[in-house]
Amino acid sequence: MANDPCRLRLLTDADAGPLAALLGSQRLEYLRDFFPFAFDLPTIRAQLAQAAKDRFWAIEADGAVVGMVMLRGMDAGYARPSFGIVVAETAAGRGFGRQALDFAIRWAEENDIPGIFLKVAEDNAAARRLYEEAGFRFEGVCPDIGHRMYVLPLPRR
Repeated sequence: MANDPCRLRLLTDADAGPLAALLGSQRLEYLRDFFPFAFDLPTIRAQLAQAAKDRFWAIEADGAVVGMVMLRGMDAGYARPSFGIVVAETAAGRGFGRQALDFAIRWAEENDIPGIFLKVAEDNAAARRLYEEAGFRFEGVCPDIGHRMYVLPLPRR
């Protein structure tokens, strides 16, 4: 697997349009298991504008936004945020997922977050392997959607 460099930065309102276009341009089959919220411009703009504790970062490569990584749920009062990531299909396989995951874990550690939660589809072996290699523990199966649930406990300062 290649490991091209990417840059991560907080998403802003100015990114809502390009992000909506990026997500809207992906094949439905490719995004079938990534549904944190609707991908239309008003919803994305609202998600970014309402985030106080939640974090949404752009994944940039070659001068363009090629994905998004998020830790969310903190605004709703959850101590362990939910991790989510999407990388454009054309940018998949370049190591951006690993870099974004490492970035999110470091951010959570630096901000004294006790752990990170995520859900991943059973048939997404590559993502499951990535999360397990990063230390995530299998916690069970989500009764609502059938995805595997994982938790990464983080040391407290």
